[in-house]
Amino acid sequence: MEQDKVLKKAIRIRRSESLPYGFDKKVMHQVFRAAEQKKKRSFILGLSLISMVSAVMIVLAVFILTYYFSFSMHLTLPQISNSPETKTLFGFSCYIAIVILALLGMDGYFRSLRKKRHEKHS
Repeated sequence: MEQDKVLKKAIRIRRSESLPYGFDKKVMHQVFRAAEQKKKRSFILGLSLISMVSAVMIVLAVFILTYYFSFSMHLTLPQISNSPETKTLFGFSCYIAIVILALLGMDGYFRSLRKKRHEKHS
């Protein structure tokens, strides 16, 4: 019986105690730090993936130029024949390059709009 009273008193004292000073601030600091680390990790992952894809594209371009078109990588420029087929291929390549650059520009523009809109609502 005596132990029950002591136990009840200890439980009441424990319930009335508050959290230590600065507990909320410490927890929020850890949450923000974890979110920042996640954002940094995703940025580094994205940057490394972009770099890897760019390197693969450069290697493939060199491979195609060297083996498919028999293009010499020396300092001297090869003689380029002006046949209708090469003009068509060159025109098509320029068209694809312009489309890609336009799409990249539009992507950057729409991402900045989305970021501004997201910051407004936050």
